[in-house]
Amino acid sequence: MRKLLLVFVVLLGSSSLFSQINLVEKEQQIKSEFDSLVLADSDSLRLSICNEIEKLFGDLLSEEQSFDYPFSELSKMGKLISPDQQFRIFNWNCVLGDGTYRYFGLLQIKLKKSIRVEVLQDSKLATDMFHQYSAGNWPGALYYQIIPFKKKSGYSYFLLGWDGNDFRTNKKIIEVLNFDEKGQVTFGLPVILWKGKKLSRIVFEYAKQAGMTIQYNEKEERIVFDHLAPSLPVYQNQFEYYGPDFSYDALEYQKGKWVLVENVDVRNK
Repeated sequence: MRKLLLVFVVLLGSSSLFSQINLVEKEQQIKSEFDSLVLADSDSLRLSICNEIEKLFGDLLSEEQSFDYPFSELSKMGKLISPDQQFRIFNWNCVLGDGTYRYFGLLQIKLKKSIRVEVLQDSKLATDMFHQYSAGNWPGALYYQIIPFKKKSGYSYFLLGWDGNDFRTNKKIIEVLNFDEKGQVTFGLPVILWKGKKLSRIVFEYAKQAGMTIQYNEKEERIVFDHLAPSLPVYQNQFEYYGPDFSYDALEYQKGKWVLVENVDVRNK
């Protein structure tokens, strides 16, 4: 009996070691693809490499052991895990010759007995603030923070993101990620009240040389951000002339909705 137990332990350890080695080898393969992406000299080659990364990494993330693997070698990719440890987002961008960006992403979701991977397919369209989208028609961006918030049916998540847009402007995005009753992913749950309108997300556009901050204050349950304005009134709605005007607005949680509050005080109290 002891011999059988010893054999089982050895086999279990060997299996775990093999899985770890497999993850390391595949991670190095994907890292090599990213190195090739930096050197690519045409849009067609760049997109081809990104599609290959998407395929290789999607297969790798489907392996159950991969959920706890850090992928620390993939420095050219954004890596986020939700604070409740329920999903991870991996995404990256491809800069095209005309100055626009194409985004790629993979959503790794932990289920009770397995892992599910959703491929995020960039819709390549201007980001709309009024509609919901599926993973197959994703309004692409690079995400840098996940903010969970509670609603009646469970939790949804704000995603703070950046979009290089084009030669003239950058964008910052406050996106809403939701899982429906069947576990399907949607982007754009309409929980934002903005000047009498119900929005699915917020898109800020501003000059390439400007900078914009968005920060979450967990204690006060609000997302605070720079107020953007044109450098001169004559440039109204010409976003290549927009930047912070040293005032701040916020989204505050009020009765299940996130409501715009203008000109908030951000000084330490």
